[in-house]
Amino acid sequence: ESRMNMGILKALGFGGAAISGKYLAYCLLATVTGGIAGVVIGERFLPLLIMKSYGILFTAMPYIFTPVNYSQAVLALLAAVLSTVAATLISAFSQLIENPASLMRPLPPSSGRRVLLERIGTVWKRLSFTSKATVRNLARYKKRLYMTVIGIGGCMSLLLVGFGMRDSIQEVAKNQYINIFKYNASVSLNTKSDAAEREEVLKAVKEYEGVDKSARLRISAYDLTFGGKVRNAYVFVPEHAEEMADFVSLRNRISGEEYSFPKAEDGAYISEKTAKMLGIKEGESLEIMKDGEKTVKVRIEKIVENYVFHYIFLSSELYKTLYGAEPEYNTVYVKYDKTGISQDDFGEELLSLTGSSGIVFVDELEKNIDEMLQVLDLVIYVLIFSAGLLAFIVLYNLNSINILERKREIATLKVLGFYDGEVAGYVYRENMLLTLFGIAAGIAGGIILHLFVIETVEVDLMMFGRKISMFSFAVSAFATMGFSVIVNGVMYFMLKKIDMTASLKSVE
Repeated sequence: ESRMNMGILKALGFGGAAISGKYLAYCLLATVTGGIAGVVIGERFLPLLIMKSYGILFTAMPYIFTPVNYSQAVLALLAAVLSTVAATLISAFSQLIENPASLMRPLPPSSGRRVLLERIGTVWKRLSFTSKATVRNLARYKKRLYMTVIGIGGCMSLLLVGFGMRDSIQEVAKNQYINIFKYNASVSLNTKSDAAEREEVLKAVKEYEGVDKSARLRISAYDLTFGGKVRNAYVFVPEHAEEMADFVSLRNRISGEEYSFPKAEDGAYISEKTAKMLGIKEGESLEIMKDGEKTVKVRIEKIVENYVFHYIFLSSELYKTLYGAEPEYNTVYVKYDKTGISQDDFGEELLSLTGSSGIVFVDELEKNIDEMLQVLDLVIYVLIFSAGLLAFIVLYNLNSINILERKREIATLKVLGFYDGEVAGYVYRENMLLTLFGIAAGIAGGIILHLFVIETVEVDLMMFGRKISMFSFAVSAFATMGFSVIVNGVMYFMLKKIDMTASLKSVE
């Protein structure tokens, strides 16, 4: 916009440093002001939001402190200043290398060239005149093409991360307590009671009207060690491995392949996140330790899908081989038709028995996890808002520059008889095509960024889902396209204001 002013100043004897200093001062003022606001939001507001979201997962957090980390704030501000100053100086000096006479003339339009699509005759011949003009204009203004694709790609990526996080978090309870653990209730046996009293609980469960299936197992916390790393996990040992298909689904998360419960000769299966945190792979062996019990070594045969807590699955025969004794069963899994049984009555009857110490219903567990994870929605909304803001700013700025640089071209179209709507369509087609290219780039970037963010925000006891639903892809794409349409609507009034005679005037 200031090209002609720069030419006049240069003709009057001002040096390049003095002329560019004006734009540098503007750049510094905007960057430092925005940077300080960003430090306040990034150091005070966002950490508070995230800690409040995660606070529900932890206890003993009566106060939340968000002090400003001045070293990080200065580093972030310095990075912002350096990048904008560099862009400003490059832009200014790329103009100032020209002589004053050249600068005082309008910037000549980019020359048109044959594009690759023209070499494909069968396609090129079928394009209309306006479509051919659109393709050529995209090739002429490559800088705008790259900037728009990068900006819109960033917006699409952030939207995908936001909606993808929502998918990943919401799927935890469903995947864990419907697809993987298929029981309806878990009854804890009182290990301080005698064997007869615990048998009485098992008998009461089996005889209770409405109960379809039940299974007894041992679930106890142990320390798993591998390569110097230690992770606390539940050792899962069923009384009868063949019964477990009705209660637990052991499968590979990526391939979906279902595994039968491991036999003694198969070694053990371990949950996916546990294996990742220990750094163990299939075929390697780890140690199982617990105070008061001997340390044993077991080979990991399979790594299985799991989202909540850490598990290692052993058969009762392997447990006997490792420890030389029968496992002491402390849990009963129960499966029943939810419509044919009263959970309150069922729980009350079992808790009245000496051999039981508690009962957990999966419905309540699933509900609690959902409520706990919904708090993270605040973080997701911030991501979605940031993505929308990015898209609007990028599109608005690039479109403004595009129109200013092409005023004479657009005015020529008006002189040739193009109506306002036709002129707008001429520009809009390019914008929408660039938006589509940006969406495509954003899908690729968003998938990678989503995986990185999900692995970063996970807490130790949970593994979030890794898939983004098709609905999220569609919503993100439509939202990005919607931002583009809004900006195009705003730009219409700018296009309409272009004066044919004033824009076609020559400096001479």
